[in-house]
Amino acid sequence: MAKAFDTAWIDGLLYKLTLLNFPSYIIHTISSYRRDRTFEASFQAATSSRRGMRAGVAKGELISRPLQSVCRHAPPSHHVELAFYADDTAIRATSRKPMLLVSYLESYLNDLQRWLSEWRRIAINVSKSTAIIFASAGRRFIQPRPVTLFGEPIEWVDTTRYLVVTLDKRLTWSPHIDQVRKSTAQRMVTLGPFLNRKSDLSVRNGVLLYKQLIRPLMDHACPAWRSAARSHVRRLQVL
Repeated sequence: MAKAFDTAWIDGLLYKLTLLNFPSYIIHTISSYRRDRTFEASFQAATSSRRGMRAGVAKGELISRPLQSVCRHAPPSHHVELAFYADDTAIRATSRKPMLLVSYLESYLNDLQRWLSEWRRIAINVSKSTAIIFASAGRRFIQPRPVTLFGEPIEWVDTTRYLVVTLDKRLTWSPHIDQVRKSTAQRMVTLGPFLNRKSDLSVRNGVLLYKQLIRPLMDHACPAWRSAARSHVRRLQVL
């Protein structure tokens, strides 16, 4: 989503909360918190006039992520599943026939395009969107025809990144582990003066640095990629 937090439509948000049967006191609280807000801009001695804010939630507020997710609650479909996180959206379709799978995606993208036009404040970064087919190692298929959104083609790729995880078309997780090794090695170089054998830092504090700054890079999303072959996981264990 483009400018996902800045374009959250307040009236549309309250309308969706009502449709989703949120308790009235929650809706009234959010309404009083988000409506009738104003802003002004200042530069040196000049200050603009006050203007009303009809859209937008502050990105740093704790409540902003769930509110923004409600704003872009897209229409469901029988053939696809949606996964949301902040301003990232994954559209998943499943089929044994690649051409049928592409048809499911095309049909949903057409519905999505109409929905986005109705909720005019929501825009898509089509250039940042990619499409990928996951298949078993022995499965071969012809490169599918391009799918489009608002007339722009969405490129078919062999690897893509989603929520800092690199997904490859065979789900071997090897490209992801390569990326994790690279970022982990860079951080280890940065922390080298504190973690080498000659450092005056205590072992306890060294372990704390490792657990706080290095291990999270290696463990991120491990319930997903831990199914990788032992040879791939071994490369992380060695590091």
